[in-house]
Amino acid sequence: MGLHEQNRAYPQRLVACIAKSGREQFRITLKDYSDGETKAEIRIFERHRDHDWEATPRHVVIGRDYLLSIVEGLLEAAALLKQEAA
Repeated sequence: MGLHEQNRAYPQRLVACIAKSGREQFRITLKDYSDGETKAEIRIFERHRDHDWEATPRHVVIGRDYLLSIVEGLLEAAALLKQEAA
């Protein structure tokens, strides 16, 4: 892969923003990667004093083959946490 391809911007589509705190949020996007695959990315954004949001390096990228299993695992974790809180 040449330098030009490495720096090429690939489109992304915002799916959801979820508040993490007053200063941070999770953003879920679908992003086209250089390998031709569209993947889900969950990235943490921080709000700065000027109120602009900036992406942090903290993120996870999930390919389509794993997305449903990840969602099922998160739902199971949510159910267990709800059970513990009861």
